[in-house]
Amino acid sequence: MQAVYECFRPTVSKSILIAEWIAYILLMAAWGRLTELRQLAVALWPLLLFYCLACVLVMWGQRASRVTSGRGLVLLAIIMIALDQMSKCVASALLSPDATLPLIKGWLHLTNVHNVGGSLLAPAWMKPVLVVVAALVLPLSVIVYRYYISSKRRSLWTDLAFLGIFTGYASWLCDMSLRGHIIDLIQIPGIVAADFKDLFLTLGGACVIIEVLDRPGLSLGWDGWRAEFESTRRLITDVSVFAAGELRSCCIIIREGFNSLFLCFQQLREKQALDRFDRLRARMSQLNAAYSDAEVEAELRATDGDQSATECKRL
Repeated sequence: MQAVYECFRPTVSKSILIAEWIAYILLMAAWGRLTELRQLAVALWPLLLFYCLACVLVMWGQRASRVTSGRGLVLLAIIMIALDQMSKCVASALLSPDATLPLIKGWLHLTNVHNVGGSLLAPAWMKPVLVVVAALVLPLSVIVYRYYISSKRRSLWTDLAFLGIFTGYASWLCDMSLRGHIIDLIQIPGIVAADFKDLFLTLGGACVIIEVLDRPGLSLGWDGWRAEFESTRRLITDVSVFAAGELRSCCIIIREGFNSLFLCFQQLREKQALDRFDRLRARMSQLNAAYSDAEVEAELRATDGDQSATECKRL
């Protein structure tokens, strides 16, 4: 019983993981979209799901310091992006635009809503700005993540924050490049239509806040404008230096890769030339084997005689 209580006991980290959905519910109420008790109940049931997820993540964070290894993290990011894209393909194949398929009628539906603007709150004319922002966030998320785990600490929340933010924006760019719009397929009727990308970004943002609050030795107090400005300037300088070093390392790796490819190409060309020479030598051996030594000697003598006669005529 004590273990169950510890698992579901409210904590700051769990509250942060459900805070974004609570804020969205309050925003919907402020807009006047939650006018009935049933609508409020429909809006509140995802809190149970998010809270259970928060309990699992907090328990995981107490027992592990990272999600997986470096290559495993890359593989997991690819799987998350593929999950979002494949789910949208399935929704497009099953449903026509704006159609819905009740999974739990009135509570959870599968839908195919085309979000042309690319964001729930941003207007359609801001789509080019969002594309530029997403294209900048992708490399910056990698640089900041690598800088943080190399200079600060590695934790489960850091890995989850990187995965959520990187996969969310990468999947958003995939949507815009492949379709020109976002396909929202998870619908809570009358409340919101979203996709897995939105869940990834929500998780990533919450994990950033949790990591900031959970890191030991971090002071959140205000030290004055000059001290805060100097701290920010030093942080930007450190990140820039680290990014320059990472870029230099990438250039070296790319150059070595090209050199290796060129060397392999040269070795392949040499092997092909040697193979042709071996085939030619084998062919000549076969031709020579068709004549006896006496016939070869007679042919050589005849050739020498022809050359002698030619020289005599010239004289």
